[in-house]
Amino acid sequence: MEDTASRGINAFISEVTQRGGKAVRLTHSRRNPVEVKGGDGSTRIVRVRSKLDGDWQARRQDEDIESDDTRSEFWVFVDLAVDPHQFFMLPSVEVADDIRSEVDLWIMDSPGRTRTGHHAIPRGRVVHGHDRWDALGLAAVKDTSIHVEAPVAAKRTATPVVAKKRRASAAVEEIEVIDLRLEVTADCHGYRWVGRFDETTEILEIMRGPMEGRRFPNPTAAANAVTGHISGDIESYDGWAFWTIGNSTLGARRRKSA
Repeated sequence: MEDTASRGINAFISEVTQRGGKAVRLTHSRRNPVEVKGGDGSTRIVRVRSKLDGDWQARRQDEDIESDDTRSEFWVFVDLAVDPHQFFMLPSVEVADDIRSEVDLWIMDSPGRTRTGHHAIPRGRVVHGHDRWDALGLAAVKDTSIHVEAPVAAKRTATPVVAKKRRASAAVEEIEVIDLRLEVTADCHGYRWVGRFDETTEILEIMRGPMEGRRFPNPTAAANAVTGHISGDIESYDGWAFWTIGNSTLGARRRKSA
């Protein structure tokens, strides 16, 4: 399964390539930075925000450009709801100023509010940046004969984990502990999580990846927690579709077992 952020980034990278440039996703920040090399030889960092419906999501803290650890020069807003997809490019300074102005008005309505949390960016505030490929040193017309393969994350098969513990005394034999929980995996926001799912209690524990060691009451709570931890947004995933076992979703296994 490919999440919204990855879909938008892959679509953007494809467009950059077909317009005579090169692009690579960077992993040092969870703000979805992409390094773009234009056809004119210039290189710059952009932040990519993507949506399938509604508004794009940012954070009120984005009003402070100094807090941007990507040191981006532009934001790219990708609208995946339309075909062909649409792209809007705005300078990072302009985006920060715009968010600050909107937050100022929001605070004025209720002075007790704080300048933190999620901030929606509607289409009307970015429409003037539509197809500003020239701002990134790219061609206005793309070469559709160039085919760009989107990266596909490999899936792991479910295998039982056997952990062996040895006591200090050499006279005591090894104690074999078998974890009967299902091994589940998920790929999202450029990360892979491996978890263990208890079919009886529906508790899911993160074994590898961000938030390792955390336990959640069900797959959906786990999916939204780990993705929100990376994106900084409020995520809304169906955990039964988010987590996979081999080539099947966790939900498919549940239906099969019912």
